[in-house]
Amino acid sequence: IPSTLTATHVEACRDQDDDDAHVEAQRRHQLIAHRDFHATCKSESATIAAGLAVVAITAKASQYGIRAYEEWKKNQPEEPQQTQATAEANDASSKDKAKSAKSRGKSENVFTKFFGVGVGSKYYEGGFEEKMTRREAALILGVRESASAKRIKEAHRKILILNHPDTGGSTYMASKINEAKELLLKGK
Repeated sequence: IPSTLTATHVEACRDQDDDDAHVEAQRRHQLIAHRDFHATCKSESATIAAGLAVVAITAKASQYGIRAYEEWKKNQPEEPQQTQATAEANDASSKDKAKSAKSRGKSENVFTKFFGVGVGSKYYEGGFEEKMTRREAALILGVRESASAKRIKEAHRKILILNHPDTGGSTYMASKINEAKELLLKGK
């Protein structure tokens, strides 16, 4: 330290350095506080970016789907327009068919009519012959005439569970199911 500087000068310089350090520390503290408030972690940024990417991909896929549907719709053949008289004639013919089916005694499967899929369509829908044949027995159980004994017994069990008199089924139906099983197992 040069001799021209007195102790008071040295002390004043030290105070000023302390003040500068204190101001610098306050500025650094404010900067850190500001960063803590506004900064996001890298994992959060990656999650946000991944979420935005998924949204963008979904939007693009939807756009392509809509375009494909519009193209498909445009390329479909046009259905002929029905006039009022044609529609009434179709309604009348369908009513006539329903009446004729009722008069024949044959029931119509409504589920098949509306949805194109028969419920229980693999099972026989009624009209028993006087003397049961192997074909009718196979239709009742829903198996082939040449089915194995094991398959016949399984089919008999399933159908009898559904139609058992103890669970609200018909005794007549149960007897026909048992007769069908006996007839098919007789030759085995």
